[in-house]
Amino acid sequence: MQEGIEERYFVSESNSASFKIFVHEYSSPLHWHKYLEILYILEGRVLVSINGKERIVEPGTLIFINTKEEHYTDFINHEKHKILCIQFDADILYTLGGIGHEMKYIAALLNHKVPYPAYIDLESESDILPILYELLKEVEEKKVGYEMILKADFYKLIVWYYRKAEEFEKDVRMQGIRENRSDEERMNIVFRYVSENYMYPITTSDAADYVFLSYSYFCKMFKKHMKITFMEYLNKVRMVEAKKLLVHTNLSIGDVASRIGYRDQNYFTRLFKETYQMTPSSYRKEEGKGKE
Repeated sequence: MQEGIEERYFVSESNSASFKIFVHEYSSPLHWHKYLEILYILEGRVLVSINGKERIVEPGTLIFINTKEEHYTDFINHEKHKILCIQFDADILYTLGGIGHEMKYIAALLNHKVPYPAYIDLESESDILPILYELLKEVEEKKVGYEMILKADFYKLIVWYYRKAEEFEKDVRMQGIRENRSDEERMNIVFRYVSENYMYPITTSDAADYVFLSYSYFCKMFKKHMKITFMEYLNKVRMVEAKKLLVHTNLSIGDVASRIGYRDQNYFTRLFKETYQMTPSSYRKEEGKGKE
């Protein structure tokens, strides 16, 4: 490290390497990593590049760098800068809740399925600044119980960012849908939405909201084009996926139901039988015989 360049490590959980918080005042070479990283510019201007796109950022800017994204930071005309760097392993996020929450929120973010703003000016974001400064204060002072506050703040930070990503995604979709106003194009968006979300407990209202249509208009539009309701279509998609899982995996019937969006195994079994005139177990046995 060059003389005069400062790097202050505040916390590093060496056993689990789950998260780190530190302040640095140097340039970082082009690299990528498997953990999430959030940078907050405390002082000075900084040149930041993410996936080949450079941008000069000012103090007060929050930068989100997802897993495996190539990035670097550099000086601007040798100006001094100071960056609060927050790094945390993606695995820490999976302690937030049950499997449903992990799949719906965390996995979508980590797998780059949720468009998100890489840069956010926090001047008007009064709700997140206290969290950032509390993180910095707690790791500097290290009072009794500071580790618990840090972990709580990490959770708040990631939830806040997911909500920002959701707003960003909504703006992107709204712009695209306004540019593609035909019902046929809206239907294609719905089909893609179902293919990416059938494993979650989505509803007709969710789909209508996704394409910014009223519930009644959406129902009429969908029935007109598909001759069935949205929920009937969703169930058909799920049944096709259920057949694949029954044949190609050893998952229990309950796990198959859960994987395709049904919390009630009995309801799934009843629906499968109505669709294919046999139970999931019988279908698995029949298909298994064909492979012997």
